[in-house]
Amino acid sequence: MGMPGYEVDPELIRSAGAGMSTAAQRLAADWQAFQQELAGFGEPWGQDDIGFLIGGCYQAVYQVAVECYEDNLTALDGQAQAMKFVAANHVAGEQSNVVEINRVRDVLG
Repeated sequence: MGMPGYEVDPELIRSAGAGMSTAAQRLAADWQAFQQELAGFGEPWGQDDIGFLIGGCYQAVYQVAVECYEDNLTALDGQAQAMKFVAANHVAGEQSNVVEINRVRDVLG
C-alpha cells in the first residue's frame, strides 16, 4: 500500500498570500483611522484627580493595545510574504526537477 499523495497549487498559495497581504494593509489603514478618531476625542476624562487616574490607566492600556495590534499586523504581513515565497519556491523547484529529469533522459538516451 503506497503513501497517499498530495497536490500543491502554487497559484492558490500565492493568491492566498496576496489576499492576506491585502487584508493586512486594510487592517493597518483601519487601525490608523481608529487612532486618529481616538486622538480627536482629546482627554474627555478631565484634569481633576479622578481624571488624572483615568487618563493614566487609559494610556497604559492604550500602549499595550497599540503594541499588540502592531505586532499582529507585522506578523500577518510576514505570513503573507512567506506564503508568496513558498509558492515561488515550489514553482522554482518544479522547474528545476523538470530540467534535471530531462537531463537524465537525454543521458540515458
